[in-house]
Amino acid sequence: MFNPDIQYRCDIIRGKAQKELDDLLPTYSTIVADICPADENIFNQQFNNKLSQSFYQKNYNELGKNQQKTIRNHITEIAGKLFGLYFKKNGLVYESPSNSKLVNDQDQPAFFKNLCLNFQFPNGTQKIQTIAERINKKIKFKPFHFILALLAEAEQVKFTITTYHIGYYVLNALEVLQGKVTPKEVLDTIISNSQKNSLKRVPVTSHDFQHIRELLNLLVLANLIVIDENRNSKAVQLNHHENELIQLFIKEYNTPLQFDIYQFDLNEEYIGKRIEMEWAEYFAQIALQNTQVLNTVLPYQHQASKKIDKNELGKMGEELVFQLEQERVKKYNQRLVNQVQLVGEIRGLGYDVKSVAADENPNNPDFDRFIEVKSTIRVTSPDLDNHDWIETVNLTRKEWVAAEQFQAAYMIYRVYFTAHKIYIRKIINPFEKNEQGIIYVMPTMYRMDFWANSVDVSVEVDNVL
Repeated sequence: MFNPDIQYRCDIIRGKAQKELDDLLPTYSTIVADICPADENIFNQQFNNKLSQSFYQKNYNELGKNQQKTIRNHITEIAGKLFGLYFKKNGLVYESPSNSKLVNDQDQPAFFKNLCLNFQFPNGTQKIQTIAERINKKIKFKPFHFILALLAEAEQVKFTITTYHIGYYVLNALEVLQGKVTPKEVLDTIISNSQKNSLKRVPVTSHDFQHIRELLNLLVLANLIVIDENRNSKAVQLNHHENELIQLFIKEYNTPLQFDIYQFDLNEEYIGKRIEMEWAEYFAQIALQNTQVLNTVLPYQHQASKKIDKNELGKMGEELVFQLEQERVKKYNQRLVNQVQLVGEIRGLGYDVKSVAADENPNNPDFDRFIEVKSTIRVTSPDLDNHDWIETVNLTRKEWVAAEQFQAAYMIYRVYFTAHKIYIRKIINPFEKNEQGIIYVMPTMYRMDFWANSVDVSVEVDNVL
């Protein structure tokens, strides 16, 4: 019989608050994509400097010791161990496939879904002593799979699961961590204890509850659950817009661990480093062959919920901005509406929407506006009141040339699609802002043109392949 009172704290790499993780991810991701692959020393040096510039507008060696420690913690603990954005092999650092996918599709919940699919206890992020202890405890557990399965069982009997239930009866319950108990058995115990008024909970302190809160945060960021933060009970519910992937999690909750940490000889010299590196390479991978299953599903008013792919995301952002510009200009002067044009599919312009100033410049309402749209999907809203908030977007050479050419008439609209609201952040005249140090633009791609007189050596090979 399940005994939840046998408690064991199975913590994770300490991260940040939910919104902070959502905010930091694009910056980490872009930097990793810019640097990798690279020699480990070069990777560290460049990541240190690029992140220091993003956080403090200084190079790493100009920072104090505490700030340097903060930067290194972001890089190794969060970007590395928690997110798995890169891995090391044979002295080189490589961008993870999961990071590459994120840079390509800008779907942050899909990234977190993949992370949750790959995650397990034990894993290779802890010290070898902790790994050995968890192996000795016979822990074999996929926390996110189990939680989703438990929530599905609870729905069947119309019982509300809370964060406190999950904390004490799942994430801190040794027999659950050992894979000895099913979600239904856990649910039955919770219901029984509830009826007897004998429910127990992990103390809600920073140390005792922190790992529980952060594990659940990852499921929220993956768009798989919703937590009612306005209720004392902290009710947790499945997000059924993502039901296809939720069912996949549930189906695999009790299958063997994908990363067989029990295969290692813990007495082997340098085994801790070996486990860490092999885990990092495993954790970096895309969990599913059909990556479309990971695409975020967003509910839209007057429409059925739908998965959003990369191409559709870009078009959705451009069409939204186009419609908003039409409405803004129409309110000012109907005659000017036909000057608002959606031109995103025309290559080489450096902008997606051509508009006019209208109400924003009454003296010259027909002055041109050139708008580049950058869209992303995330769970949380961007918080401009947070002074530590940072964001990163990629610009093509054409876009930056257009920014320099059109200056005050050029704008970047950053569009954030979330489940409940769409947020747009406008950056006017990014070229001037870069000159003033208000934004920071790094050249990351170069085109090389060369001519006959540029060539030093010419080699011809017969077709022998």
